[in-house]
Amino acid sequence: MKLRHLLSALVLLPLPLQAADTPSTGDPSPQNEPAPEIVPLVRVGDFDLTNLHFSIFAAQRGADSVNTPEKQVRLLNELVNTFIVANSPRGRALAQEPELKAAMEVANARLLAQAVIGDYLKHVEVSDDEIQKAYRERYANADNREYKARHILVKSEQAARELIAKLEQGADFDKLAREHSTGPSKSVGGDLGWFTPDTMVKPFAEAVMALKDGEYTRDPVQTRFGWHVILREQSRPVPVPKLDDVRGELVKEIKEEKLADYIRGMRAQTLVEVVGGQKKTDE
Repeated sequence: MKLRHLLSALVLLPLPLQAADTPSTGDPSPQNEPAPEIVPLVRVGDFDLTNLHFSIFAAQRGADSVNTPEKQVRLLNELVNTFIVANSPRGRALAQEPELKAAMEVANARLLAQAVIGDYLKHVEVSDDEIQKAYRERYANADNREYKARHILVKSEQAARELIAKLEQGADFDKLAREHSTGPSKSVGGDLGWFTPDTMVKPFAEAVMALKDGEYTRDPVQTRFGWHVILREQSRPVPVPKLDDVRGELVKEIKEEKLADYIRGMRAQTLVEVVGGQKKTDE
Protein backbone atom coordinates (compact mmCIF):
# COMPACT_ATOMS: atom_id res chain seq x y z
CA MET A 1 0.00 0.00 0.00
CA LYS A 2 1.36 3.44 -0.92
CA LEU A 3 1.08 5.52 2.22
CA ARG A 4 2.51 8.50 0.36
CA HIS A 5 -0.93 9.04 -1.20
CA LEU A 6 -2.33 9.70 2.28
CA LEU A 7 -0.30 12.85 2.84
CA SER A 8 -3.26 15.03 1.95
CA ALA A 9 -5.20 13.44 4.82
CA LEU A 10 -2.57 14.09 7.46
CA VAL A 11 -4.43 16.89 9.22
CA LEU A 12 -2.38 17.33 12.38
CA LEU A 13 -4.46 18.02 15.47
CA PRO A 14 -3.22 19.62 18.69
CA LEU A 15 -2.38 17.12 21.40
CA PRO A 16 -5.41 17.17 23.71
CA LEU A 17 -3.64 16.08 26.88
CA GLN A 18 -1.04 17.86 28.95
CA ALA A 19 1.97 16.10 30.41
CA ALA A 20 1.06 14.27 33.61
CA ASP A 21 3.50 16.22 35.75
CA THR A 22 2.60 19.64 34.38
CA PRO A 23 -1.17 20.02 34.20
CA SER A 24 -2.40 23.17 32.55
CA THR A 25 -3.64 25.79 34.98
CA GLY A 26 -4.14 28.67 32.59
CA ASP A 27 -7.37 30.31 31.55
CA PRO A 28 -9.86 28.09 29.77
CA SER A 29 -9.81 28.10 26.00
CA PRO A 30 -13.01 29.09 24.23
CA GLN A 31 -15.57 26.42 24.98
CA ASN A 32 -17.48 27.00 21.73
CA GLU A 33 -14.48 26.10 19.58
CA PRO A 34 -15.60 23.36 17.17
CA ALA A 35 -14.03 19.94 17.58
CA PRO A 36 -11.55 19.14 14.77
CA GLU A 37 -12.71 16.61 12.21
CA ILE A 38 -11.36 13.09 12.68
CA VAL A 39 -10.25 11.60 9.37
CA PRO A 40 -9.47 7.87 8.88
CA LEU A 41 -6.01 7.41 7.35
CA VAL A 42 -5.20 3.69 7.30
CA ARG A 43 -7.16 0.55 8.10
CA VAL A 44 -5.04 -2.00 9.94
CA GLY A 45 -7.02 -5.22 10.01
CA ASP A 46 -10.41 -4.07 11.21
CA PHE A 47 -9.08 -0.98 13.04
CA ASP A 48 -8.97 2.52 11.57
CA LEU A 49 -5.96 4.69 12.32
CA THR A 50 -7.03 8.34 12.14
CA ASN A 51 -5.33 11.69 11.93
CA LEU A 52 -5.89 11.93 15.69
CA HIS A 53 -3.80 8.81 16.28
CA PHE A 54 -1.17 10.26 13.99
CA SER A 55 -1.24 13.63 15.71
CA ILE A 56 -0.73 12.09 19.17
CA PHE A 57 2.02 9.80 17.90
CA ALA A 58 3.77 12.73 16.19
CA ALA A 59 3.50 14.90 19.31
CA GLN A 60 5.13 12.15 21.36
CA ARG A 61 7.99 11.93 18.88
CA GLY A 62 8.59 15.68 18.62
CA ALA A 63 8.03 18.38 16.00
CA ASP A 64 11.09 17.39 13.97
CA SER A 65 9.46 14.05 13.14
CA VAL A 66 6.84 15.62 10.82
CA ASN A 67 8.47 18.74 9.40
CA THR A 68 8.74 17.26 5.88
CA PRO A 69 6.39 15.08 3.77
CA GLU A 70 8.96 12.29 3.75
CA LYS A 71 9.13 12.27 7.55
CA GLN A 72 5.34 12.22 7.74
CA VAL A 73 5.22 9.11 5.56
CA ARG A 74 7.99 7.47 7.60
CA LEU A 75 6.19 8.26 10.84
CA LEU A 76 2.86 6.97 9.54
CA ASN A 77 4.55 3.72 8.54
CA GLU A 78 6.03 3.47 12.00
CA LEU A 79 2.60 4.03 13.55
CA VAL A 80 1.08 1.31 11.34
CA ASN A 81 3.86 -1.11 12.31
CA THR A 82 3.34 -0.26 15.97
CA PHE A 83 -0.34 -1.26 15.81
CA ILE A 84 0.41 -4.36 13.75
CA VAL A 85 2.98 -5.60 16.27
CA ALA A 86 0.87 -4.67 19.30
CA ASN A 87 -2.18 -6.50 17.92
CA SER A 88 -0.29 -9.55 16.70
CA PRO A 89 -1.07 -12.91 18.34
CA ARG A 90 2.11 -12.62 20.39
CA GLY A 91 1.24 -9.07 21.40
CA ARG A 92 -2.23 -10.10 22.56
CA ALA A 93 -0.76 -13.01 24.50
CA LEU A 94 1.84 -10.85 26.22
CA ALA A 95 -0.86 -8.32 27.13
CA GLN A 96 -2.34 -10.96 29.43
CA GLU A 97 0.87 -11.55 31.37
CA PRO A 98 0.51 -10.11 34.91
CA GLU A 99 3.43 -7.69 34.83
CA LEU A 100 2.67 -6.22 31.41
CA LYS A 101 -1.05 -6.17 32.12
CA ALA A 102 -0.43 -4.25 35.36
CA ALA A 103 1.88 -1.81 33.53
CA MET A 104 -0.81 -1.16 30.91
CA GLU A 105 -3.43 -0.64 33.62
CA VAL A 106 -1.18 1.89 35.38
CA ALA A 107 -0.42 3.69 32.11
CA ASN A 108 -4.12 3.82 31.24
CA ALA A 109 -5.02 5.10 34.72
CA ARG A 110 -2.36 7.83 34.52
CA LEU A 111 -3.59 8.93 31.10
CA LEU A 112 -7.22 9.08 32.21
CA ALA A 113 -6.29 10.82 35.47
CA GLN A 114 -4.33 13.53 33.70
CA ALA A 115 -7.25 13.98 31.29
CA VAL A 116 -9.66 14.42 34.21
CA ILE A 117 -7.26 16.84 35.90
CA GLY A 118 -6.75 18.83 32.72
CA ASP A 119 -10.49 19.00 32.11
CA TYR A 120 -11.16 20.11 35.69
CA LEU A 121 -8.52 22.84 35.59
CA LYS A 122 -9.83 24.04 32.25
CA HIS A 123 -13.39 24.48 33.46
CA VAL A 124 -13.13 25.29 37.17
CA GLU A 125 -14.08 28.90 37.83
CA VAL A 126 -12.18 31.36 40.02
CA SER A 127 -14.11 34.40 41.16
CA ASP A 128 -12.78 37.90 41.68
CA ASP A 129 -13.63 37.58 45.37
CA GLU A 130 -11.43 34.48 45.63
CA ILE A 131 -8.57 36.27 43.91
CA GLN A 132 -8.93 39.30 46.20
CA LYS A 133 -8.99 37.06 49.27
CA ALA A 134 -5.88 35.17 48.17
CA TYR A 135 -4.11 38.48 47.48
CA ARG A 136 -4.93 39.80 50.96
CA GLU A 137 -3.87 36.60 52.65
CA ARG A 138 -0.54 36.60 50.87
CA TYR A 139 0.40 40.26 51.19
CA ALA A 140 -1.63 41.95 53.92
CA ASN A 141 0.41 40.65 56.85
CA ALA A 142 3.50 39.56 55.01
CA ASP A 143 6.96 40.65 56.07
CA ASN A 144 7.56 42.73 52.96
CA ARG A 145 11.26 43.02 53.48
CA GLU A 146 14.31 41.32 52.11
CA TYR A 147 17.51 40.66 53.97
CA LYS A 148 21.22 40.38 53.34
CA ALA A 149 22.94 37.94 55.65
CA ARG A 150 25.92 35.70 56.20
CA HIS A 151 26.02 32.40 58.03
CA ILE A 152 28.43 29.79 59.29
CA LEU A 153 27.15 26.24 59.00
CA VAL A 154 28.64 23.57 61.25
CA LYS A 155 27.70 20.04 62.27
CA SER A 156 27.20 20.45 66.01
CA GLU A 157 25.71 22.89 68.47
CA GLN A 158 28.96 22.90 70.44
CA ALA A 159 30.95 23.97 67.37
CA ALA A 160 28.44 26.77 66.73
CA ARG A 161 28.68 28.00 70.34
CA GLU A 162 32.48 28.08 70.12
CA LEU A 163 32.21 30.29 67.03
CA ILE A 164 29.77 32.61 68.80
CA ALA A 165 32.25 32.91 71.66
CA LYS A 166 34.94 33.93 69.18
CA LEU A 167 32.61 36.56 67.67
CA GLU A 168 31.97 37.95 71.15
CA GLN A 169 35.73 38.33 71.52
CA GLY A 170 35.90 40.38 68.31
CA ALA A 171 36.63 37.76 65.66
CA ASP A 172 35.78 38.58 62.06
CA PHE A 173 32.64 36.80 60.80
CA ASP A 174 33.88 36.59 57.21
CA LYS A 175 37.13 34.96 58.29
CA LEU A 176 35.43 32.49 60.62
CA ALA A 177 33.02 31.47 57.86
CA ARG A 178 35.87 30.84 55.42
CA GLU A 179 37.72 28.75 57.99
CA HIS A 180 34.91 26.76 59.62
CA SER A 181 31.71 26.72 57.56
CA THR A 182 30.69 23.49 55.84
CA GLY A 183 28.16 25.22 53.58
CA PRO A 184 28.57 26.11 49.89
CA SER A 185 28.91 29.81 50.77
CA LYS A 186 32.14 29.11 52.70
CA SER A 187 34.32 30.48 49.91
CA VAL A 188 32.56 33.88 50.05
CA GLY A 189 32.61 34.22 53.82
CA GLY A 190 29.12 32.80 54.27
CA ASP A 191 27.53 35.54 52.16
CA LEU A 192 23.98 34.59 51.13
CA GLY A 193 23.20 37.80 49.29
CA TRP A 194 19.72 39.31 49.35
CA PHE A 195 16.74 37.03 49.99
CA THR A 196 13.17 37.05 51.24
CA PRO A 197 12.16 34.92 54.23
CA ASP A 198 10.00 32.57 52.17
CA THR A 199 13.07 31.34 50.30
CA MET A 200 14.72 30.02 53.47
CA VAL A 201 13.78 27.19 55.81
CA LYS A 202 11.53 28.43 58.61
CA PRO A 203 13.96 28.36 61.59
CA PHE A 204 16.59 30.23 59.58
CA ALA A 205 14.11 32.82 58.29
CA GLU A 206 12.65 33.43 61.75
CA ALA A 207 16.12 33.93 63.22
CA VAL A 208 17.05 36.46 60.53
CA MET A 209 13.82 38.42 61.02
CA ALA A 210 14.34 38.51 64.80
CA LEU A 211 17.76 40.16 64.45
CA LYS A 212 18.53 43.80 63.82
CA ASP A 213 20.87 44.92 61.07
CA GLY A 214 24.44 44.26 62.16
CA GLU A 215 23.49 41.66 64.81
CA TYR A 216 24.41 37.98 64.87
CA THR A 217 22.60 35.14 66.61
CA ARG A 218 23.68 34.65 70.23
CA ASP A 219 22.35 31.10 70.19
CA PRO A 220 22.91 28.57 67.42
CA VAL A 221 20.04 28.01 64.98
CA GLN A 222 19.27 24.43 64.04
CA THR A 223 17.82 23.42 60.66
CA ARG A 224 17.85 20.17 58.74
CA PHE A 225 21.18 21.25 57.26
CA GLY A 226 22.97 21.56 60.61
CA TRP A 227 23.72 24.35 63.07
CA HIS A 228 23.98 27.99 61.95
CA VAL A 229 25.51 31.16 63.26
CA ILE A 230 23.81 33.99 61.37
CA LEU A 231 24.83 37.60 60.82
CA ARG A 232 22.12 39.91 59.48
CA GLU A 233 23.95 42.64 57.59
CA GLN A 234 21.20 44.70 55.96
CA SER A 235 17.46 44.80 55.29
CA ARG A 236 15.22 46.82 53.00
CA PRO A 237 11.51 47.04 52.18
CA VAL A 238 10.12 45.18 49.19
CA PRO A 239 7.19 46.86 47.40
CA VAL A 240 3.97 44.85 47.45
CA PRO A 241 3.14 43.82 43.88
CA LYS A 242 -0.04 45.08 42.28
CA LEU A 243 -2.91 42.63 42.07
CA ASP A 244 -2.85 42.60 38.28
CA ASP A 245 0.83 41.66 38.32
CA VAL A 246 0.21 38.50 40.35
CA ARG A 247 -3.32 37.67 39.22
CA GLY A 248 -2.23 34.79 37.00
CA GLU A 249 -0.13 33.27 39.76
CA LEU A 250 -2.98 33.57 42.26
CA VAL A 251 -5.46 32.01 39.84
CA LYS A 252 -3.10 29.09 39.34
CA GLU A 253 -2.73 28.55 43.09
CA ILE A 254 -6.50 28.77 43.68
CA LYS A 255 -7.15 26.27 40.91
CA GLU A 256 -4.58 23.89 42.36
CA GLU A 257 -6.19 24.18 45.80
CA LYS A 258 -9.60 23.45 44.29
CA LEU A 259 -8.13 20.50 42.42
CA ALA A 260 -6.74 19.10 45.68
CA ASP A 261 -10.18 19.46 47.29
CA TYR A 262 -11.78 17.81 44.24
CA ILE A 263 -9.46 14.80 44.52
CA ARG A 264 -9.96 14.59 48.29
CA GLY A 265 -13.72 14.60 47.71
CA MET A 266 -13.49 11.71 45.25
CA ARG A 267 -11.25 9.79 47.64
CA ALA A 268 -13.67 10.37 50.54
CA GLN A 269 -16.42 8.75 48.48
CA THR A 270 -14.30 5.76 47.47
CA LEU A 271 -13.74 2.65 49.54
CA VAL A 272 -9.97 2.13 49.86
CA GLU A 273 -8.85 -0.96 51.73
CA VAL A 274 -5.44 -2.51 52.36
CA VAL A 275 -6.02 -6.12 51.29
CA GLY A 276 -2.52 -7.52 50.94
CA GLY A 277 1.12 -7.15 51.84
CA GLN A 278 0.57 -7.49 55.58
CA LYS A 279 2.47 -10.16 57.47
CA LYS A 280 0.44 -12.40 59.68
CA THR A 281 1.51 -12.60 63.29
CA ASP A 282 1.17 -15.68 65.50
CA GLU A 283 -1.66 -15.46 68.00
